[in-house]
Formats: sequence, C-alpha cells, structure tokens
Amino acid sequence: LKLSPEGELLGEMAIGGQETTSTIIKLYCDPTDSKYCLAFGRIMDTTMSYNNLFLAKFDLSLNLSWLKEIELPEGYRDLFGGRSIMDSSGDIVFCSWPFHGNSEWSNMLYVRLSPEGEVLAMGESPFSSSLYNMAQGGLFEFKDGSGDFGQTVVGEPEGYGNPPTFLVRMNRNFTVFDSSNLVRTIRLTETDGIVIADYYSEAFSASLPDGYKFIGSRGVRYDGYNPELWDEVIVAMKLDQNDSIVALSFIPHDNDSVRTLAFCQGLDESSEGSFFLCNGVYDPLAWYGGEIGGLNRFVVTKTDADANIIWRRYYGDGEHVFQPCSVVSTSDGGCLVTGRCWTTDLEKAQVFVIRFFRDGSLSVPEIASFIRPYMFYPNPTQTELLLQYSPDIKPKQIELYDLQGRLVQTQSKDLESLNMAGLPAGTYTMRVMLEDS
Repeated sequence: LKLSPEGELLGEMAIGGQETTSTIIKLYCDPTDSKYCLAFGRIMDTTMSYNNLFLAKFDLSLNLSWLKEIELPEGYRDLFGGRSIMDSSGDIVFCSWPFHGNSEWSNMLYVRLSPEGEVLAMGESPFSSSLYNMAQGGLFEFKDGSGDFGQTVVGEPEGYGNPPTFLVRMNRNFTVFDSSNLVRTIRLTETDGIVIADYYSEAFSASLPDGYKFIGSRGVRYDGYNPELWDEVIVAMKLDQNDSIVALSFIPHDNDSVRTLAFCQGLDESSEGSFFLCNGVYDPLAWYGGEIGGLNRFVVTKTDADANIIWRRYYGDGEHVFQPCSVVSTSDGGCLVTGRCWTTDLEKAQVFVIRFFRDGSLSVPEIASFIRPYMFYPNPTQTELLLQYSPDIKPKQIELYDLQGRLVQTQSKDLESLNMAGLPAGTYTMRVMLEDS
C-alpha cells in the first residue's frame, strides 16, 4: 500500500506469483535509483514444497519492474521468522532460523544480497539459538567502518530458567562470529522490596559512532511468577565497547491496571541521534484467557542515545485493537507509526498511519481502510466466507475456481457471504466481478 503522511491511500499493488504464498519482510528504497523501491521477502508454493527468498523492484507509482526468486540450498528452505536490513553499501542482509525437523535449537542462517538479488555471501552461525526469540532479535551494521554486523540473540538454555542473551558480532561474509553474554537480570530496590527485572532478545539494537551500542527491549519486573504481579516495561540500554551497560532506563506504564507489552517493533534512529521505540500494549490476564480484545493501545517512546527518556506517548481510541508494524523517523525529529488494526469485535481489518511530532504531539487522521475494493474473512474457513466491500463499488457476481482453473461455484445474489461448506478441502481462487467491469 502507498499512503500519504496524512494516511490517505494513494495506491496498492499485489506482489507474488500464481499458486504461491508471498510474505514481504522489508521494503527498501533502491540504492541505485531513488525512483524505485525494493520488496524483500519469502515465497513458497501452496503445497509448501519449496520456500525461497525473493526480491522485487517497483517504481513509486507501484508498477512492478521485476521479481526474482532466490533459491537457497537444501536444508535452508524451512525458515522461521527473519530480520533484514540494508547496509551502507546498499546490500540487503537477512537472517533467519532454519527449522530442521523437530529440533528446538539450531544455528542461524545469514544471507547478504545485492540490490539485483545476487547472493554475495551466506553463512551459518556456530552457536545454537532460540526458535521463538530469534524472530525478535535486532540486526544492525556497526558504524566503525568495519562492515561488520551485530545482533541480539537468545542462546541455548543452560539448565532451568531463561536462556542467556548474547550480543553477536559477525563480519560481512559471515565467516567470523564473536559473541558476548549480556547481563540478563538486574535487581531494583523499590519501596515494596526487591523487584527483579529481566530483559530479553525481543530487542532491537543499533551501533553508535563512538563504538557504543544502543538496545531497546521489552523487559519484565516481577515479584514471583504470578502473572497478576508482572509489570512489563520498555528497557533502553547503552553499552560500551566491552558490552557493559553504562546507561539504563526502565519505562513503566502510566496505567494502574496490569499491562503487558507485545509486538515489539523495534527502534528507528532519527537524524538528531535519538531513538523511537514502539510497542503494542495488552492486558495479560485477558491474553492468558485467550482474549485479544484487551490489546487496544500502543506506546511510542523517544529517548536520547544515553537512554534518557525524552517523551512517551500512548495511543488508543477504545474502538480498535492495534498492532503496530513499523516506526520510521521523520526529518523534523518526529516519527510515523504504521500497522494493522481491527474493530474490537475483530471483524473489520484496517491499516493505520499516525504521525508523532518532535515534541510528542500527534496528528490522528482518519484510519485508512484497505478494503479496496473488497476484503474477505475468515481465511481459511470450513463453512462461510464473508465479504466486505468499499462503499464506492457494487459487486455483481462471484466466481470460485479450483487450482486446475475449473469453475466450481457461481453466485449472483447475497454477495456479502459465500457458502463453502460443500466444497472439498483445498485452495481456491475467487473472482469478484463489479458492475462497471
């Protein structure tokens, strides 16, 4: 989707192939031509018999120039999670966790690509890492001119309890890896006694020009292991060249009820050297009970490079469930937050854009719906498929095809739903015909 800074939907484009499932991991500006963008992600067929990387190039009017599939060697086609960055040379760096059978721990895979989709380097880390937390660790390029990359990683557990967190440094060809164990637990003295604070690899990291590192993370302070006593916080840390913590801030919630952070979306560094951290917020008691409706806000925090809090702002309108997907700094010292949201009954899905200015004030535009021209849910379904249309169009017929291209169902009335109960299990293509088409 192409959106204006005010949240206006300017255009849309679908990326993928026939009978494939595509997942975009990151969008980049093309370093060779500012008039184009690059979409990097994964692509697989509907039977999931292969799982390749892909790189697509398109212009600012959302016209696709090319899409290239990047086939990985056998053993690396079942990937879990993934992080991607573009380094200072314009190469795309990607890391993921290859899932080997039922193994819970595996070495991580790193790949470096050119802007044309050529594989320049590929390597596997010599240490085992966590399946779950690998998808959350931050990936960054060191600013010392070395071309090295860094990442926060959760390692293999050592006995009972949480596994250790590491800060890993690797060269650009992924042949040399160095890791240092980060301190996991910090004891804080408060009026009601000793509170333990942990921080995890749901962290996003950045390198500072002086050799220091900055980490933004989700943390938890607790007294025992009772979820009702948990108090999750945002943690901002500055580390020196020896990976020792030299500055630390805990950013608690401004709410008396128990709140928990989710969907840690990382940090984005502004031109003035400050950082923006963005997290979703939900009620853990509702979450443990299987209810998502408690998640209805997100919080944006601005800190300086010494982990001092400049401001913290919450946003929630009481009518939507928010899942922020990215935070991007703006030239005026503020940031844009984009993501997905649903009505509290989880029936209507939308995208949103909210701008936070340098002083923390915000502009809240009308939430832009992606129902252009229609959306359908739930998917998959065994009974009924519901459809919702943009108010500026009128449907006249729905056609359903199997993967062999055979027409299996036609419907010309009551086009707000489609009965799927009598169809064999499988994947189908739906064509919605409009009155003006």
